[in-house]
Amino acid sequence: MGMVSLYTVEGIYRKAVELLEKGKRFALASVIGVEGSAPRGTTAKMIVTEDGEVYGSIGGGCIENYVVKEAEKVLKDGKLRIIKLDLGDDSWSGIGMACGGKVELAVELVEPQPRLILLGAGHLGRTMARLAEFLGFDVIVIDPLAKPEDFPMAEKVLQTGYAEGLSKITVKPTDNIVILTRHHADEEALMAAVETPAQYVGMIGSKNRVRMVFQNLIEKGVSREKLLRVYAPVGLDIGAETPEEISLSILAEILKVRRKAKGGHKKLEAIEEPVVKVEKTK
Repeated sequence: MGMVSLYTVEGIYRKAVELLEKGKRFALASVIGVEGSAPRGTTAKMIVTEDGEVYGSIGGGCIENYVVKEAEKVLKDGKLRIIKLDLGDDSWSGIGMACGGKVELAVELVEPQPRLILLGAGHLGRTMARLAEFLGFDVIVIDPLAKPEDFPMAEKVLQTGYAEGLSKITVKPTDNIVILTRHHADEEALMAAVETPAQYVGMIGSKNRVRMVFQNLIEKGVSREKLLRVYAPVGLDIGAETPEEISLSILAEILKVRRKAKGGHKKLEAIEEPVVKVEKTK
């Protein structure tokens, strides 16, 4: 099949699929309304990636520079933006456009389906898989003792060693790996997991157990920088005790990392008296 121009809708959609398959997030800007002699019609689209790559075009340079800045905001907070630009008014760009006209654009976040890779198929793994499915994650399970019938929701169940299993899948930057192995395999699993580009690697265990595993891997040549990427002990501190509660704390931590959220309380700290407006009498 020949090359498809990135200045066509088909070309943009093909590029979008390619980026998603690589696990990349991006902002998609689309012209959704045009008045007057705007530079491009309502089929125009442009992709802006987190790496600053730009594909496609929605018109003149000053429009695109402005939209790239808006796309960076969308990539940061995930919120859809509807932008209305008057191309005869240079107040928003600093450069008046001779073509005049008005253009309306939507800039939205596009990201791959979130994926949870479980290294471990015990009771906690089964509980996490069920909750992850409810939250919209695709689930992959890797464990030599895994039973496919225990994970009917899983995309894949690999009955292999943990390192071997990870080598059989393409781990993406948007993936999340949680190590729930029987402790004899923690080092094997973690050594393989930290070499992947996954945005989140977590490992269950007490602080003492985690320190011991980290120290053993440092002695085997794994860098401290890679180990400090690991969320271990895993999960947010919500006082979780049961497998269901622990699963909730881990998935909440994954969402916190994925959304780049602070994770603090949102409750009001004070109740202020309402401002009462007094209408003036004539």
